[in-house]
Amino acid sequence: MIAFVQLLAIFIVPILILRHSDFVITRWFGTIGAAYLAGILVALIVYLLNVFGLSLSLSTDVGEIGSHLAISIAIPLLLFSANLKEAKKLSKTVLLSFMSLIISTIFVSTIVFLFYAKQMEYGAELSGMAIGLYTGGTPNLNALGKIFQLDNTTIGIANLSDMMIGAVFYVFLLLLCKPLLSKILPTETNRMYLKETSNIENTDDLQLKRFKLSKPLFKRVILAFVIAVIGALVGVLVWFLLQLNDDQLIDILVPSMMITVTVLGIAGSFNKTIRETKGMNVVGQYFILVFSFALASSLDFSRMQNLFVSILILYGVITVGVFIIHTIISKFLKIGPDCTMVTLTAGLYGPAFVPAITKQIDNDDLTVPGLITGSLGYAIGTFLGALLIIIYMG
Repeated sequence: MIAFVQLLAIFIVPILILRHSDFVITRWFGTIGAAYLAGILVALIVYLLNVFGLSLSLSTDVGEIGSHLAISIAIPLLLFSANLKEAKKLSKTVLLSFMSLIISTIFVSTIVFLFYAKQMEYGAELSGMAIGLYTGGTPNLNALGKIFQLDNTTIGIANLSDMMIGAVFYVFLLLLCKPLLSKILPTETNRMYLKETSNIENTDDLQLKRFKLSKPLFKRVILAFVIAVIGALVGVLVWFLLQLNDDQLIDILVPSMMITVTVLGIAGSFNKTIRETKGMNVVGQYFILVFSFALASSLDFSRMQNLFVSILILYGVITVGVFIIHTIISKFLKIGPDCTMVTLTAGLYGPAFVPAITKQIDNDDLTVPGLITGSLGYAIGTFLGALLIIIYMG
């Protein structure tokens, strides 16, 4: 009975969050943040009931399977919308600024790993997940966590830490960043950020009032599911060919799914018919919320005490470090404060947060370049993070 209620909650709570996206908590923390908070509340209630002697536990299988399936469907749906061809329209200044962000993230994450995270449990994985997170976004972090077989509690704490640090740093971006960078970086005289006109849209804008179920959209969801199944079959094939033990199947299955859905999701984005299907962002976001709630509700509070502070420090130091190094490189390359801020936002937060920043700094010319670089980050973040994790672990 508990497993059935848990399953219903995993799929119904995200719908409620999307339908009430103007609710004060959702406005403050975003839809993903609200999903995590709802899941954490469930996990906390279960924990407290057990502390007071009432034996109650949620099904770990429901949480694991629900999170695996949701993220496997969400990633291709989100990547399908990424118009990566538009990257060729970016000016040299924007490309250099985005490369600066990538270099800054790799450099800072590596230094922090060597001097701090190397002694932590899952230090290599968490440091590499930060690279995926700060070049692309939350989906990259979660995909990397699943690829490298981290448990739901560790992935959940990483997300919670990022959410808390990200909320504080975003206020800094909105209020203090531009005045600070204006004193350090050169004034932008050349505001040509695109070599030619681009019609790219903010695919992370949910536009719920205009959302409609359609036959093409249904086909894309089925396609995403089929891609996840293909990834699982690839995992089974690899497991069979390597003649591994039965208990090693899941170790091959999940990484194969994550890599397959990412690669084929990117491939699908180059098909105009797939890319321009309306509503994929809403459905993709829904499955991200399913994943987020399932993950957070399975948090083990008895383990959080040891992990939370160390992961919070890790991601806090990396966030501040990336900002500092990105600014130093921008100074050397003579890139202005606006472009530096927007590429930083696109990497650290993803495309969804770019329009608010460009509006705040009164530079709408950077909205489209920010959306493009954010999409590029989605596409490369998982691979970049995985490469660095392998290097860290070696």
